[in-house]
Formats: sequence, C-alpha cells, structure tokens
Amino acid sequence: MTEETQGFQAGDFGDQESQNKDLQSRGIPSKGLPSKGRPADEVSALVEQRLSGDLTFTSGNILGSMCSQPHPFAAAIFQQQLAKNIGDPGLHPALTEMEAETIHILGSLCGNPKAVGSIVTGGTEANLLAMWTAKNNTPKERREVVLPETAHFSFDKAASLMDLTLIKVPVDPHNRVKLDEYRQAVGPRTMALVAIAGTTGLGAVDPIAEIAKIAEEHHLYLHVDAAFGGFVLPFLEAAGYPMGDSVSGAEHTGSLKYPGVFDFSLAGVSSITLDPHKMGRTPIPAGCILYRDEEIAGSSTTQVSYLAGGKTRQRTIVGTRSGAAVAAVWASLQHIGFDGYRDTVRRCMQNTYFLKNRIDAMSGIETVIPPVMNVLGIRPSRGTAEELADGLRARGFALSLFPGFLRITLMPHLNQNHLENFLQVLQDTLQATVKAMQKEETNSYSNRNQGENNAR
Repeated sequence: MTEETQGFQAGDFGDQESQNKDLQSRGIPSKGLPSKGRPADEVSALVEQRLSGDLTFTSGNILGSMCSQPHPFAAAIFQQQLAKNIGDPGLHPALTEMEAETIHILGSLCGNPKAVGSIVTGGTEANLLAMWTAKNNTPKERREVVLPETAHFSFDKAASLMDLTLIKVPVDPHNRVKLDEYRQAVGPRTMALVAIAGTTGLGAVDPIAEIAKIAEEHHLYLHVDAAFGGFVLPFLEAAGYPMGDSVSGAEHTGSLKYPGVFDFSLAGVSSITLDPHKMGRTPIPAGCILYRDEEIAGSSTTQVSYLAGGKTRQRTIVGTRSGAAVAAVWASLQHIGFDGYRDTVRRCMQNTYFLKNRIDAMSGIETVIPPVMNVLGIRPSRGTAEELADGLRARGFALSLFPGFLRITLMPHLNQNHLENFLQVLQDTLQATVKAMQKEETNSYSNRNQGENNAR
C-alpha cells in the first residue's frame, strides 16, 4: 500500500459527530469561521495534509472512475480563465463565440455541424435538460419515458423533478436493451425515448439505429446518452476497432461486434449528451448537451433581463456557468485534435484487451462481456462482488461496484505498469478471499460436528 492510499478503507465514512471528534483530536477545527485568517502557506500545508489520504489518478489506483487526470494543457487553460462566467454572455462575447465554435465541432463529431447546445456541468445536467426539453415539446397527457434499465441515475432525478414515469426495459446478456420489449413499451402516454451509447456499468451500446426508427414511426423525442461513448465511438474505427464489423485477431480473444452509428446521422435522434470531462480529457466540470436544431432547443429557453452584460437567454439549468470549462474544452479540441483522440482511444483499448486477456487467464475471476469500449466488467467465481470490492479497497484500489460485478474503466491516466500492479493485488485478494472462505467452512464443519457429538 502506497502513502497515497493509506487510510483509504471501506466504511471509513462515519457520522458527522464522529468526524468532528476525530478532527478535534488532531487539532483541526471542525466548525466555525476563524476570527483571524491564517497565513497562505499555513493553509496550503493544511490542505495538502488534510487531502493526502485521498486517492489520485496518477497513482494508478483509481480504476473505477469514468473521469481521469485532465490533459495538462487543458488544466492550464482552465486555470487562466477561472474568473469568467459564461452565464452572463454579454460580458464575454469572445468566450460566447468560442462556445458556439465548440458546439459546432462537437456537433460535427456527432453527425450534425448545425447542432445547437451548451457546455454544462456534466452528464447529469445534460440528461436533465434533454428530459426538460422533451417535456416542453410534448402534450401534458404524455409523461412516460421509455429507457433501458441500465440508464444513468440522472433519469431517476429527472423523473422526480419533472413528475415523469420511467418505463425501464430489461437488457440482454450483452447489456443492450431488448429491442422487442422496448418497442412494446411505447404507448399513447410516451413522452420520450432514451438510448445509451456507453452504459455506465459495462460500456455497452444499445441498438440505437433501430430505436431511432421507432422514434420516427411514433414521432417521439429520442435522447442518446453518450456521456461516456461520445468521445470514444467516433474514434474507434480510426483506432483499429471498426464499428459495425466483427473483430478478431491476436489481441482480441474470440470475436465481437462493435456498435454501429449512434448520432444525428440517424434522423430520429433529437438530442445527445456527451462529457468532455470523461474521455475528452478536460477538467471537471465539463459536460455537453447537443440538440438537432434550434426548433427543438428553443422550448427550454429562459429569458434573463438583469445581468450586467444585458438581456440574454439561457438554456441551461444552472445560471452561473464556468467560462473556464468552455475555454478548456475548446482548447482541448484544438490541441489534441482528431489524431490525438484516436491515439488516446487506441491506447485505452489496448490496455482494455491487455487486462481482459490477463484476467481471463486467471483462476477465480472472469470478465462479464467482451468489451465494446474501454470498460471491463469482472466478477469472482467464488464469493461475492461486494467482498471482492471490499478486499481491493482495503488494499487501496477503487473499482466501481455494480450488482454482481465490478467495473474497471481503462482511462488515459492508466498504463501497463499500473495494470500489472493491479493484477498482482487482484490475485492476492482472490487468494485471501478463498482462504477466508475455506477457514469459515472448516469452522462451520467443526462446530456442526461438535454439536452432533454433544447431542449423543
């Protein structure tokens, strides 16, 4: 365990009172504003001390996050523009123009250079905006949303906030929504359809072309959540992982089919979420909502008259928006370019297959489905996913826990040295779990025999 990961244990997060007592025992004030400010160097040292136990991307021990260490150039641009609030665009006309250019680039990447939209706080806000827009474009008697059971929890938030009913459709063994059941769920109360291009758990892609046809047939709003896949799918083919084709070879054990088109090139798609702060390599917060055209987007417009920059209109949930995020996304697109993103995706996919092949060769562990993108699900053959997650977390590794499996996301901050280290820890954790189970079974057998002897 490295210094960075010491103290990072499952269940470390107690109640507030316990946390306050722990802080006080270490001489750290837990509440109240100091009457006199402290020197900057003292506070800086305190910040470093207080946060030293947190995991970092650079350690290689964060394997479950869909975020990553931002590109250093993007981080530098973000820092330069911290003071700007693009929620008051009249003060920052050049930045507003930069956002429009960014939306044009991302729209082009998603099959529609005429798309309109905004840089927002993340995928949650983008998905909320999509449901709000769909609601504003649909009669009041239609408030049902048909979506896969794998949809992100932000849609549950949208349902609660907007009084919507979610019709969740089961998925097949490859984590793609079952198309026949999806089609059957559409009815007279349907407000919108949702499809996923990169599920949160396993990175699967729904049959979006077929769902887009359903949207066209029923004249329904279709939103594609590509928060993760939006910066992966457009580069897969150029990276050597052809979309829509069977892929096999020395690197790929077995064969699989990569997903086909997911974007505005499908006439039925109304809006798309994508997150630059995931595979786009920008600092947090940076999400994006794209709409097919002005007619769709216009229904979610709020007029604002009191801002210092003059009257304006907003199409976001938050009012104050980070101008630094806009500048960092634009700068990342310009600096990294198509070739840079292609190379990033290729490296992440190579790491994904490296890890998959090594795990498949291990005993006591298996992968859940063939990877569609740089997301890998694993599950133990003995014990539970929860026990494995706890064991890895106790050893300083953070993976994402889902029902029945753990998720590993092979992000740009990871390299093969990190993965070799993880594989050794994974092997040790599996062996420790088996030994603990064997000991428990032995104790149980002994206790049972003792009970039988006492009964004679």
